Amino acid sequence: MPQESPCQAIRFGTSGFRGRWGLEFTERVARNIAQAICDYLLEDEDRTGDVLTIGYDSRQHADEVARWCAQVALRNGFAVHLTSRDTPTPTLAYYARHVVGKDSAGVINCTCSHNPIDWQGIKFSLRDGSIAPPTVTDFVSARATAYQCGETVAPSGTNPADTKRLESVDPLASYCEWVLASGDSDCRIPLDHKRMHTYFRDKLVLIDEMHGTGRDYLRTLLDEIGVPYRVIHGERSPQLGGLRAANPEEPHIDTLRQAVREANAVLGVGLDTDADRYGIVDCGGAYVMPNAVLAMLTHYLGVERRLTGRVATTNVTTHLLEPIAAAIEGNDAYRPARGAKPMHLRDAEYRVLFGDPATMVTRNVFTVLTGLKYIIQAAQMDPQYRILDPPPPDWMCRLLIGGEEASGLTTRGHVPDKDGIWADLLVMDMVAYYGKPLGKIWDDVQSTYGPSHTGRLNLPTQGGLAQAVLDEAMRHQTLAGLDVVYAARIGDGYAEFRLRSPDGTEANYLHVRLSGTEPLVRVYAETTTPDSLESLLQAVRGLAGAVDSA
Repeated sequence: MPQESPCQAIRFGTSGFRGRWGLEFTERVARNIAQAICDYLLEDEDRTGDVLTIGYDSRQHADEVARWCAQVALRNGFAVHLTSRDTPTPTLAYYARHVVGKDSAGVINCTCSHNPIDWQGIKFSLRDGSIAPPTVTDFVSARATAYQCGETVAPSGTNPADTKRLESVDPLASYCEWVLASGDSDCRIPLDHKRMHTYFRDKLVLIDEMHGTGRDYLRTLLDEIGVPYRVIHGERSPQLGGLRAANPEEPHIDTLRQAVREANAVLGVGLDTDADRYGIVDCGGAYVMPNAVLAMLTHYLGVERRLTGRVATTNVTTHLLEPIAAAIEGNDAYRPARGAKPMHLRDAEYRVLFGDPATMVTRNVFTVLTGLKYIIQAAQMDPQYRILDPPPPDWMCRLLIGGEEASGLTTRGHVPDKDGIWADLLVMDMVAYYGKPLGKIWDDVQSTYGPSHTGRLNLPTQGGLAQAVLDEAMRHQTLAGLDVVYAARIGDGYAEFRLRSPDGTEANYLHVRLSGTEPLVRVYAETTTPDSLESLLQAVRGLAGAVDSA
């Protein structure tokens, strides 16, 4: 079995550090990361609080990792609020922001989210619960790596003085009360509890908790609203009940799809291990892609309910958000400045190989890098994408909806992190509003804004795929029968394309990027027909095979 490297580089990806238990992730690594986080906080002149909220997910060893982190934090003089049970990521963000408040120093979350069961992770969030930006995680990564490579290792053990600053907490009830009161006295988006109860009272909703931290959360909320439900995978299982990954997307959501069909349920909703991602199954067992969910919710909130605020998404998420956001009335104050370049186009290594970059500039949507931490930053930017320091006091109220194709979203005034529990409730609120299945709502959205078919590949190619796709596109000026009208790259790890279909439509896109959290290449495609989508993905599969065999 491979052994841990004595000088292992510790790198934070799009959402924390993740690695395989006993290999990249060990007790030594965990303690060094915790010490590096404490170093950052102790050296931060703007720090006002001394309470570190520490939580963990439901998988094996996560509670043990949380105790290691708590010991390190106590040794460094912090007070620790350690959750008494596995707790969702969004609940930790809520707790730090709204319960600990001004005394909060930050959040350490011992989770690797939707990754396979043999992985572990640590995520750091700022005192207000927002995901730590790269300027912070770069410091933590460098300091933790320095410890890992021979500098002072974080102390272990506890003493009586330490435990006096340790408090056990369970924010479940408080979080659920806060969610139910959304919009009552703040800028958050209110749910129509009465309409939800009326629509669902004689129907059945299935909840797939996937043995994760979301256990009991949706149950508590739906009991209060009065929505009938049934739960699957509802027990805590350190091995995730045998699931390969508690990830509410295909193929891992297939059990929920089958259960929805067998029970004749009107809707199925799912959560991943730490409940920050959502999964949606329509009546009849049809899985609803996150891109479609995000597009429908943006139309519902902005166009139908006439709510205003910034729409923010990542450069690899559905481009259908642009015309939807354009249709939101009275939203001019929340659009990017005319001609302002999205974040990835500003990268110093961004190179245009073919076409006009102006065609990739979004006028109605703030387009940011992959990861919800950048979507949160969009609420703290000026219209030119410049981060405001300090951010406006009401910055979370400036965001109508922010979401990504990887099943993460948040909304106006909600937690500054993704929240699968809230996303599931928003979908239920939307279904009750329209009074019809999601499939019909999606058909209506596409008939208004244009057809959109999206797909994603996760390929175990270590590198070279982005370049291979670029070479193919430049050699033939086509990909899978679609004409290349735009091609660009960032180094060897990212390439993007805009493509023209035979009918002249240019609403076809392809993105290829190296994952920031796993040894994978992620491929994102969006086309106007299902046939062209499959052809495009199949072409990339073929190129990936050629790269691997080279």
